[in-house]
Amino acid sequence: HLFICQTYSKSAIRNLPSFALGLSPLNLALIPAFYDTKSTGDRNQRTKMASNQDAEAYHSMISASVDFTDIYVRNGYVSATRSVRDIDTNSRRSFLYSIPLPPANSDSPPTILPPTELPTKIKARIQSQSGSKIAILVEENIPSIGGTPECKRNVFEIWADQGHRLANRIVLPSDKHGPVCTDFAWFGGINWSPDESTLVYCAEINNPKTESFFGSSTTDDNGKIMTGEQFTLGVGKSEDWGEKYGTTALLALFCVNVETGKIGAVKNVPGSSLLNNPKSMDGGYVLGQPVFSPCGKCIVYTGWDAGGGGEMPRRLGAIYCFHRPCKIYSSPVSKLLSRLSVPEMSEKGQGEKTSDDGDCVCITPNDRLARSPRFSNPTTEKEAKMAYLCNTKGFDTHGGCMALRVCDWDTSNGTVMKGTETDVVDLVALPGERPNDTAEVAGIKFPGLFLNQLPDGCFSPDGKYISATTEWGSVTRAIVISLADGSVLPINFNLLDSDNSANFSSQRFICFTEDGGAVVAQSEVNRPTLLGYLPSSFLDAKTSVVKSKLLANLSPLSSTSSSSVGALPKFEPGIDYVYKVFNILPNHGDVKVPVGCVLMVPENSENAKLPMIVVPHGGPHTCMSTSFFPSYGFLCKHGRYAILHVNFRGSTGFGQASLESLAGNAGSLDVLDVVSATQSVIDMGIADPDRIGVCGGSHGGFLAGHLIGQNPGLFKVAAMRNPCTNIASMVTATDIPDWCYVETLGSGIYNFSKFRPPSKDELNIMWEKSPIAHIEHAKAPTLIALGMKDRRVPPSQGLEYFHALRAKNVPSKLLIYEDCDHALDKVVNEADFWINTKRWFDDHL
Repeated sequence: HLFICQTYSKSAIRNLPSFALGLSPLNLALIPAFYDTKSTGDRNQRTKMASNQDAEAYHSMISASVDFTDIYVRNGYVSATRSVRDIDTNSRRSFLYSIPLPPANSDSPPTILPPTELPTKIKARIQSQSGSKIAILVEENIPSIGGTPECKRNVFEIWADQGHRLANRIVLPSDKHGPVCTDFAWFGGINWSPDESTLVYCAEINNPKTESFFGSSTTDDNGKIMTGEQFTLGVGKSEDWGEKYGTTALLALFCVNVETGKIGAVKNVPGSSLLNNPKSMDGGYVLGQPVFSPCGKCIVYTGWDAGGGGEMPRRLGAIYCFHRPCKIYSSPVSKLLSRLSVPEMSEKGQGEKTSDDGDCVCITPNDRLARSPRFSNPTTEKEAKMAYLCNTKGFDTHGGCMALRVCDWDTSNGTVMKGTETDVVDLVALPGERPNDTAEVAGIKFPGLFLNQLPDGCFSPDGKYISATTEWGSVTRAIVISLADGSVLPINFNLLDSDNSANFSSQRFICFTEDGGAVVAQSEVNRPTLLGYLPSSFLDAKTSVVKSKLLANLSPLSSTSSSSVGALPKFEPGIDYVYKVFNILPNHGDVKVPVGCVLMVPENSENAKLPMIVVPHGGPHTCMSTSFFPSYGFLCKHGRYAILHVNFRGSTGFGQASLESLAGNAGSLDVLDVVSATQSVIDMGIADPDRIGVCGGSHGGFLAGHLIGQNPGLFKVAAMRNPCTNIASMVTATDIPDWCYVETLGSGIYNFSKFRPPSKDELNIMWEKSPIAHIEHAKAPTLIALGMKDRRVPPSQGLEYFHALRAKNVPSKLLIYEDCDHALDKVVNEADFWINTKRWFDDHL
């Protein structure tokens, strides 16, 4: 009886027949008094208990998560940095593990010592190739002294003797550049020279010096101080790269000699005029991903057009946008390195010399997209190989297929050998179109390369293969590419099952080891990340199963002091819930490519029709893989919900034609794909058709709005994170206006070189393809969560939709996170959202 009183409202209980409650008419008459008074304290207590149980259950899942941020191999050890959520401090902690590689004759996992926590001031650790040196980038807070303001500074600590001796501390002067970029997933990069004497890194170019019209400066510092320009965009205020890149405007390259401590800018680069007493930050290039050539004579890097190349009149959002124009350049630096190697005392009185190393060279002049340069070890005395990702035509969508190009590098001259460029792996429109690709992963033949960067050290020791990680259907898979014939094969291994049976786990190639083997990672929907080792024979295994060794199956690390991991409901990897990977082939749509699905089902749910939460991913040009995500595990295990992830057409990993088929069809093709996938699970007898909900963020929130508006009889409850709900009102406020044009009007409509606002007719089409166009049909109880610092999908989008629902008396709840951006990835806010989401579905589904 108490349960019924808690579940139903007073009016609902009054309308139920008395036999449904097991009460006599006399007892039924007493319900209002019991519901309103006596039970209030009990209900509050039960609500508190349920909240505590949800919090503890969420804690158990995120504590089990294993998120690696950096892994490398040196001197027979794997160094792995694990990032752990800390709810108490609303931050992430980093722990360093040192894992010995196993002896060749041992099948037992190695003994792992307890991890060491890394201080938050450590921003990067870069090991030299030989393993004898480690460069540690530290961010230090300098307190206020004698009236000087408190400030931060970057310091390189150089540790020698395999990291046992602090050999040098090099303070990076703020008058040379701003903060060092440590965004190694995209712009950033710090790398050693082959002789391990020098580091190359990218850092922010300082803004011009400005002061108020009423400033007290008595000198213009030779014209360097600009009066009254401190609030001018492009002078005192930088034009940044949008969401997550609010402090990134222009990056330049710098070299530091680790022995002398001398620092010099690489000035023979595109956009170099901004380094020489800049008066404006307009135009120019963002220079990143720098690496030394094997000869040490050149630095090869990626340059993104920031206005200097004529293709970016406005700097558009960069994160998750892999189609921003970029090319690969090479700059000779022999004279610069020679000057930096001379101690300061030897140059005293001579002034700073400028090095004339010659002009930079654009290696990829004909490619709209080219990035991620990587070198092999020298294959002969005068040659090495260079590889990079490219797409000559480019694409308008935010993600897409990339080609792998390889060329020969002349180590004596420090240049690409003309005529040696070869596209080893070309673009793929449809899976299986390459005649020699017979391998399949989860029912999909090779769909093309869908990866953002090549791994560091991706070349095999003999220079004949490249190993990498790509999205392959609904699975992330480690692959081997033969440079001889361009064949692409998945590496068949399973760290938990020697025969690799029914292996749909997501796997990543990390790096080669000194003996030619490889370190790999593996995770599954119901199992956190494992680390493993493959012997060198994996390169010759072709389609056979590679015998692998488990290196690390790490234990949970507690994420809060509010409860002990040992006292929590234990998460049993691989047992608490199961998953299934399958594809459907809908009849609608012009491009007939499978729609990938990943279905999660709680344990012991056989023969039960479950409530199901459908999860369309964001992007839309991304993919939901079979990797471990603790938030969805929390909903499945502790909420007892089936979870359906849908990789609708437009997702990465299914060929370029499938991806581009969504452009111009958002709000229709993707909606129909999700409905078809949902119906297929209902037809399997797994999901209860009367208890279907939808949960999504960004484009997934866009689809959630469409689904409850276009299919109100199927989708009964919704939860949205930073949803796009009205593209017409978003297009002039977002950092990615190109997304609004491409997804509603199609590819080729948006002119990237001439920014313009939309026309009246275009606005009308954008509105028609938005969830707000179907708001009159929406009746599902809806939870909306907003990050108020979101620059990708402005919070006004969610607010507009929330108020429209509330005006219709649709049950709605709004979560406001003042300090969050688009990802809602602040630790406390992330936890709050997922626990609220579970409770929302508990209440309404």
